[in-house]
Amino acid sequence: MPCTRKRSNVSRVAPRRNFALPPSLRHTVIVLGTNAAQPVINMKLGIIGSGRLGSFHADKAAAHTDVKLVAVADPSESSRKALAAKHHLIDCATPKELFPLVDAVVIAAPTSAHYELGIRCLQHGLHVLMEKPMCASLSEAEQLVDAAFKANVVFQVGHVEEFNPAWTAAEPILEKVRSGQPVLIDAVRCSGYTFRSTDIGTVFDMMIHDLDLVLSIVPSRVQSVDAVGFNVIGGPHEDVANARIRFENGSVANFYASRVSPQVARSMRLTTVEIAVSVDFGSRTASFVNPDSEVLRGAFAPERISFDETAKLAPSFMKERFVVEEVQNDAVDALALEMDDFVHSVRTGGTPRVSGKRALAAVAAAESIVKAIRKTA
Repeated sequence: MPCTRKRSNVSRVAPRRNFALPPSLRHTVIVLGTNAAQPVINMKLGIIGSGRLGSFHADKAAAHTDVKLVAVADPSESSRKALAAKHHLIDCATPKELFPLVDAVVIAAPTSAHYELGIRCLQHGLHVLMEKPMCASLSEAEQLVDAAFKANVVFQVGHVEEFNPAWTAAEPILEKVRSGQPVLIDAVRCSGYTFRSTDIGTVFDMMIHDLDLVLSIVPSRVQSVDAVGFNVIGGPHEDVANARIRFENGSVANFYASRVSPQVARSMRLTTVEIAVSVDFGSRTASFVNPDSEVLRGAFAPERISFDETAKLAPSFMKERFVVEEVQNDAVDALALEMDDFVHSVRTGGTPRVSGKRALAAVAAAESIVKAIRKTA
């Protein structure tokens, strides 16, 4: 009979933990040392960027009991005034007007403006939650991380999939990967064209989510990066991209991203010699496949069984010898959890789940992939 189990998880978030930058990319990082931010008790927050994402962040901040949402800054008068009216905020034409009013900011501006806005906020001593990607340049990203260290403030990057309960549910295999067990990873992220984030391509816009997750768990140096991509809509950036990263410990990660797809997908499959899991970020499910102990000890290796035995085993082998378990997780507000993590880090002087330092690895990988794509274009 089939060895299939289903269970549901109450919404939960993995324990807070510090993520070191993967060894594969440490050579790209300024050595920062340890510098804990000073705690803030009653956090006054400003939003820089009053577009779609800025509005979402404002909603989460306004609902947070430990945040006083104070002001919004955006060059678009109509946009910022609409958000200011919704949440009774001070509307600022420039970020400079906002600086003296707040302890922290959310930067939800176009990626091309991240560096200039980020460096000004950090040098002013503000804690920063910056939407992903941190920057489209590793050099600029490193300067932001260095500025945050020197200012002794919290610098968090909005890789929101870290808070997806399906990723948390995959912990049994993530633990094995972190321990150094080689893993084969296939990540797919697709959507239709939205006319947003046109200042970057799909690698920095979409694939970077999966790059961050993978690089946070594989404890090995990158051996090689291969990539190909295409521009479909027009302009200087890729709309479709495929990349393969090989690691020195034998792990291989394949990434596919498209922002011109009729289908919407956000999934990742991770396979080791002992366990496999398929994570669907959209449906919040994690499906595990576990071979039983007889399979793992090699009892069914071809040299150990006769041809007649294989004929008997084959029809029901997968059902009887591989345990399948699907974990369905309750819906969560990942953006609210991200905001809570930021507030907690600012209030306690702690390290956020996706710090600027951790996010450097994804920027470095994305930059390498884009360079590889341009070589083949």
